[in-house]
Amino acid sequence: MTHDLEAILVTRLRFMGDIVLTTPLLSVLRRAYPHAHIGYLAEAPYAQLLQPHPWVDTVYELDRRKGGLPLQLLRSLRRKKWDLAIDLFGNPRSALLTFLSGAAMRIGGDFRGRRRYYTHRIRQTERTLTAIQFHLSYLHPLHLQAAEEKPVIQITEAESQWAADYLAAAGYDSNRPIVGLHPGATWPAKRWFPDRFAELADRLHHDAKVQILFTCGPGEEALVEQVVQLSGLALPPATVLPLRRLAAVIKRLAAFVSNDCGPLHLAPAVGTATVGLFGPGEPEIWFPYQAADGHRLVYQQVDCSRCHRDFCETMTCMKAISVAMVYDQTLSALAAG
Repeated sequence: MTHDLEAILVTRLRFMGDIVLTTPLLSVLRRAYPHAHIGYLAEAPYAQLLQPHPWVDTVYELDRRKGGLPLQLLRSLRRKKWDLAIDLFGNPRSALLTFLSGAAMRIGGDFRGRRRYYTHRIRQTERTLTAIQFHLSYLHPLHLQAAEEKPVIQITEAESQWAADYLAAAGYDSNRPIVGLHPGATWPAKRWFPDRFAELADRLHHDAKVQILFTCGPGEEALVEQVVQLSGLALPPATVLPLRRLAAVIKRLAAFVSNDCGPLHLAPAVGTATVGLFGPGEPEIWFPYQAADGHRLVYQQVDCSRCHRDFCETMTCMKAISVAMVYDQTLSALAAG
């Protein structure tokens, strides 16, 4: 059966970085089944990341705000006769949607209560896997051998031109390197400090002679404004961009410095040298990016590392990351990139 799959549905409902990190699995599937129709189910707004994508034929978007299981979406899924569905998320809703897709073969995690929705279940291993390796492990029932693949988000020519015009209108010189800085993150414990981002921006601008661009997500405008004011640089206000436009802008940067959050993963996926700042998370899982490709990890092991806290009073691990460390790694990324 697995040799003649004609329709394959993949789902990872959320979040931005997670979906980007599933694209290596899509690459393997496309190579193994070049003529198959590959669909992808994700929540809004993350689904737009794959519209378009070289290895995805149809994107199905779930609007979580509406609650429940939208009948129109279900009908659309059922209309396609899926041979295989792979659930990379494994929450109750994605498990049920995978089952209701009607796919004859359904691969998902071996989670209590949800395992009954799958025909093939993937057990977690004792070995620590990168996020990419974790997703690729869901191909084991298909007996597909996959080396470590790189995430890819493909920017169209129109999107690239839009980004060029956007940067030019904001006063950036396309002939000089631009370094992007992302001070935000969903969880406060993962945010490096505004004053340190400001000092980094100042040093990069005055010492390394690069242009600085701050990026921000929804609700982070005040944070970025604070950092810009602390830096003393005359910069245009940060704008919250739709995800694909943000990716198109990041693609035009010489390097991108980011906390452990979604935009961090956009940069390697569009080929931009990336400096990742990690505190309470697990870089061995969530920074699967190679130094040979220009990517740099800044992480200081402390007694309470890998605590996974969303909020922290001491911020010991983030305090251990100095401006000098990030500055040096950014210069290294610029040289390699």
